Amino acid sequence: MRTVTAQDVQEKQVLLRLDTDVPIKDGKVIDPTRLKAGIPTLKLCLENTEEVIVMGHVGRPARPALSADRQAGGPGGKIVPELSIKPVAEWLENSLKGQTFKARLHILENLRFESGEDEANIEYAKQLASLGDVFVNESFASHHKAASTTVLPTLLPSFAGLRFAKEVEVLSSIRNNPKKPLVVIIGGVKVEDKYPAIVELSKIADAVLVGGSLAQNIKEQNLEVAPNVMVGKLSENGIDMAPETIESFASVVKDAKQIVWAGPLGKYEDSVGNKGTLDLAKAVILSGAEVVLGGGDTVAALNFYLDKFSFVSTGGGAMLKLLTEGTLPTIQALTN
Repeated sequence: MRTVTAQDVQEKQVLLRLDTDVPIKDGKVIDPTRLKAGIPTLKLCLENTEEVIVMGHVGRPARPALSADRQAGGPGGKIVPELSIKPVAEWLENSLKGQTFKARLHILENLRFESGEDEANIEYAKQLASLGDVFVNESFASHHKAASTTVLPTLLPSFAGLRFAKEVEVLSSIRNNPKKPLVVIIGGVKVEDKYPAIVELSKIADAVLVGGSLAQNIKEQNLEVAPNVMVGKLSENGIDMAPETIESFASVVKDAKQIVWAGPLGKYEDSVGNKGTLDLAKAVILSGAEVVLGGGDTVAALNFYLDKFSFVSTGGGAMLKLLTEGTLPTIQALTN
């Protein structure tokens, strides 16, 4: 996997895949964390190219069943106006205000409006490839197979964006050479998403602390966990972790050298439900450990403390998958 340089894109038409799947409300981007992470790569491309075509998606537009002719890659997606990429385009244009190279920027509509994107359809990927000379992937969070992220890189000279490469470097280092003691904090709700990560990370971490409704669901389903996995207890109101759980978690993190955090421990949208997450965050910061966190909900819950952490990953699911499996389909597409 090669990281993009100015020379790679010099006087080329660049297809740039950005992390554009950000929270939008009333037609405005309300959390631009992922977009900000991609700005250095966007500027590098704009400063050295003839044209930059930005691609990305917002949300998950509902898809109708595909007819036989659409399965070959014809148009079959569904246009959902409220999932238009226009608010993202406005945010990007405003962030470049006053910079002369802004005119070189063009932004495609939500890729998921076309069925070929999620199907990783070769014909749709070829349509995208015809628009540019080189491809740059700066969308770490979009780690599943798709036309724009895993097929398109096989059709053009392709490079990792600056942030994409940094994500891979930081997370691969934790997986391959963790600083001990390594403590992993996993919260959230969905057992099917997080339980496999708990199992795998317990093999490299000294302790795995499990909170949120995830903890209760693991107990109710009688799922087996390793001895170094601590499954917390919910508070009486069921929207946060019990005080004794936060206290026991805090006693573990205080000795950590490295901490990975994925998922809030309570209903973070509620100030009462977010208390345990914030209390544990204070203990994490006091530990002096190197802290890496990821996931949109995690970032939202810990927004007040983000500048205290060593690295904030732009992708929670992608972060856990890379830590547990050592690679992603999108990394392999840039490597092959």
